[in-house]
Amino acid sequence: MTEGDNMLIAMMNDQLINAGELTDKSIIDKALVCPCCHEQVIFKNGKYRIPHFSHKRSSLCSHFSENESQAHLTGKLAFQRQLEEIGEPAVLEYNLPAIEQRADVFLTSKKTILEYQCSPISYQDMARRTANYRQLGMDVLWILGDRHLNAAKRLDSVAKFARFHSQLGFFIVFYSAKNNQFRIDFHIKEVCGKLTSDVRVFHHLRDLKNFIQSSTQEMAGYSTQYVQKMILNQVNRIQRSVVMGNETYLDMVTVCYQRRKVFVGCPLVCHGKFDGELPIFRRTGLCWRVWIVLQLFSGEDDEISNQELNWLFKQSVQLFGQQFAQVDDYVRFFQMAFTGFIFSLRANGYLRHTIAGVKIIQSPKWFESYDEKRQYIMTEKPMVC
Repeated sequence: MTEGDNMLIAMMNDQLINAGELTDKSIIDKALVCPCCHEQVIFKNGKYRIPHFSHKRSSLCSHFSENESQAHLTGKLAFQRQLEEIGEPAVLEYNLPAIEQRADVFLTSKKTILEYQCSPISYQDMARRTANYRQLGMDVLWILGDRHLNAAKRLDSVAKFARFHSQLGFFIVFYSAKNNQFRIDFHIKEVCGKLTSDVRVFHHLRDLKNFIQSSTQEMAGYSTQYVQKMILNQVNRIQRSVVMGNETYLDMVTVCYQRRKVFVGCPLVCHGKFDGELPIFRRTGLCWRVWIVLQLFSGEDDEISNQELNWLFKQSVQLFGQQFAQVDDYVRFFQMAFTGFIFSLRANGYLRHTIAGVKIIQSPKWFESYDEKRQYIMTEKPMVC
């Protein structure tokens, strides 16, 4: 790095200084250092350049010039200011040499890290950095920037960024540096193949904190008409995907074809609960449930032991299960989903529980074509349980 480098923040007396907000000339004339390498920097401002800091001499430091953005800086400073307003001591750019990481914001009294993620990041890096913090006994909350505002609508992003709360379910927190507001997407669920969530917006970290700590929100139930519409939409999406040769359902289309079944004609019970379910699968829960139904009802045996059910559960998780970077013991969610689906099959009259396992009563109805299934849904107005 040379004298022409461009940094938006510097440090003085262990406090971060924002170049864009620096107006006190008495500070400008004092010794300012780079928060990364701690070498001396100078303040620059001009008619055609934004306010910034530069190293006084050649330096190999590149952390802030390459990775720091104005939005990222604005967010971190906002977090620190709002935390101090509610009496929470906060340190910016807290260095943790034991794990070779530098935390965006460290809440000293809570042993909690706030990471403001404005740029893309891989699942592996998320999981590694989170695990490193927890190794030191620290909790970490990832807060996403503006470019991630659609994260709650994508399964891969939910796997990276979502946390779990007993009342809020799976949730993701955002901070818009443009609008200076927080947003939480919570009760993230999959309803007939689409991710849905409830949303709340807050203008202060205090209000977001209170909402998370005291929330008793519950998901509202869906009407029969809503269920009918959601299932029809999913069936239409499947049909379009198959006709266009997309890869979304290709594997399960092939598996069903090998069993002389039409994937889009899968039993209605495979579409899941009408009030939504946890987004715990790499693809949609539909593929997982279709696979379970094929395994349970395509054999000659009419009884399935508990040991066989356990094997089926483990295989289904291995094939379809999604891992989470921010959620511990996530396998419990798969167990809940599996148990719930078995009970759903029983409630619809397809299975009966026995001491040794389950007994097959009848097979769920497979439709022979897209048109037959669509007509049935529109005529019968089914409820899926």
